[in-house]
Amino acid sequence: MTDSLELTLDELRRRIAAAGITIPEERLAMVRKLLGDALAPVRALDSRTIKAVEPAVRFAPGGGTGDE
Repeated sequence: MTDSLELTLDELRRRIAAAGITIPEERLAMVRKLLGDALAPVRALDSRTIKAVEPAVRFAPGGGTGDE
C-alpha cells in the first residue's frame, strides 16, 4: 500500500514542469526518492503546534512606513 504522503510520479512531473526544468525520464525515480526524503521532515511537522509570532507583518500598498 502506498503512503498518502508519498510523492507520485505524476506529482513529480507537475513539480518539474512548474519549475521549468528538464529531467530525463530515466532519472525520475531517483529524483522522486531524493525529493521525498527532503520533504519528509516538512511533511512530518504538525504546524498546529507552532506558536504564532505576533505582531504579524503588514504590507502597505502605498509603501507606507508601517508607523500608521
